Amino acid sequence: MPHGTTDGTTIEPRSESASAARSRSDARPPIRTRGSLWAIAAIALVLAGVLGAALGARAVAHSSAERQRLASHLTAEEIASVLKLAIRREEDLTLSTSSFVASDPKLTPPGFDRWIESMRAIQRYPELQNIGLVMLVQASQLSGFEAHEASEPIRPLGPQSLSPAGDFQILPTGRRPYYCLAVAGLARNAADYLPEGLDYCKLISTMITTRDSGLSGYAPLAEAGATGLGVVTPVYRAGVVPATVTGRRRAFVGWLGERIEPKVLLATAIVGHPGAAVVFRFDTRHSHVAFASGKVPAGAQSVTIPVALGREAGLSGDEGWTMQSFSPKVSAGILANRGALSLLVGGSLVSVLIALFVFVLASGRMRARSLVREKTRELSRKNRELLELALHDPLTGLPNRSLVLDRAERMLARCARDPNVSAGALFVDVDGFKRVNDNLGHAAGDLLLRVVGERLQGAVRDQDTVGRLGGDEFIVLAESSADDAALESLAQRMIELLREPIATGEKSSSISMSVSIGVAVGRYQTTDQLLRDADMALYAAKAAGKNRYALFDAGLRRGDPHAALRPV
Repeated sequence: MPHGTTDGTTIEPRSESASAARSRSDARPPIRTRGSLWAIAAIALVLAGVLGAALGARAVAHSSAERQRLASHLTAEEIASVLKLAIRREEDLTLSTSSFVASDPKLTPPGFDRWIESMRAIQRYPELQNIGLVMLVQASQLSGFEAHEASEPIRPLGPQSLSPAGDFQILPTGRRPYYCLAVAGLARNAADYLPEGLDYCKLISTMITTRDSGLSGYAPLAEAGATGLGVVTPVYRAGVVPATVTGRRRAFVGWLGERIEPKVLLATAIVGHPGAAVVFRFDTRHSHVAFASGKVPAGAQSVTIPVALGREAGLSGDEGWTMQSFSPKVSAGILANRGALSLLVGGSLVSVLIALFVFVLASGRMRARSLVREKTRELSRKNRELLELALHDPLTGLPNRSLVLDRAERMLARCARDPNVSAGALFVDVDGFKRVNDNLGHAAGDLLLRVVGERLQGAVRDQDTVGRLGGDEFIVLAESSADDAALESLAQRMIELLREPIATGEKSSSISMSVSIGVAVGRYQTTDQLLRDADMALYAAKAAGKNRYALFDAGLRRGDPHAALRPV
């Protein structure tokens, strides 16, 4: 019952339920505390998102750097190949001139000059500075040689030119058991003419070695303040190299010597590679000479490739010619890569937006929580789509170069654990793809690329990888438990599938195409080696006329474009 008071008012007793309710209310965290917890959760979410974006950006930057390194290696291999071909192109002139000299024991300087002029050697070989015939003269024969030279002097600028004025003088001076002196020669101009009494055996220490080996020698030749590439080729009677050292010494006639300007060769080798720079080096125990072309960019990466010239001239395994190629610096940093930086900034912004949504809506009613979950799912889906786009080609849906390189590394790791399994790569290139774009439009070109990807996927096994490297280049990664016949069969099957015409959707209109394929299979250590060999095989197939495949073998590294070709 209510209790009375002196002023007539009444006081109702507190009920048990009201007291318990207030106690429960007092037990809840204050609004400020709950807000702090949600703020901490939002900050943690931002940090996690930024960390995830940083890891993804780092992976993209690393993949891009690997692609650039692979491109640098391929460029260096191509430049070295062009350089070797340019140097060995001189062998055509050397062989024909050696045969001419061997066939005429009474050859005179004007006769030699007329032969060189008939070959148009100075015009056809812009790197050639001078060419001449060098004889081995014993010290006891020096007086007779001087008299012969006085009666038949060298005319370095052609048979109608005058011989240089001045007395005959051995250079470098000094008495030696024998001398290697020119008896005929032709120079590009007066500045490139070498003195008549120049002792080549003193300048090129390996000349006598080439006489006994029967092989050409390549060495730096420095005279009159300029250094060039000297090429000496021994000449024997009847134009035949005897089988023994004794026979070669008896049949020896002399040397055919050439002086080549390496900078001309290097400038030719880097054509088509803007920004590239090369250094051509000759290193032995006694000399170090370098020829350079192009400007080396700051912080450039370099690739050094041995150039097999002159090793027959008595040099040890670590001596001889090398080519060092320089290309722009490759950075795996996120800030140096536009794609990685975009991923980092975009991922961070997405994380901030998610955190704001969580902070504003997390403490609301069911509808607010449902909205947050919906936005979170949407953002997660977009993140997955971004990741998918980062690893797949948007046109064909095939793995892009980054994912292909990753799967190639995994394949090599599996093959390394199983000695009965070999790794294989097939480079596929659409022949004449540019003509399709030019004649039918880019829509037809895109249709062709999509169909190529679909047909390649239909030709391989489920465990194989079909990827698009860019443009009209595709790649197939496949493991083989037998020999390379399985991959050759696969290449043949792909060529036949891709021959089928493609309907364009227009009435009575279709596209026909062919492809060239380079196949490399074996036990490789790195993906660079595997992809390099497959790419070289593809170049061989292209050079042989396209619409075929080529299986890589060591002949391609020696510059033989017809090694392992498979016509279709």
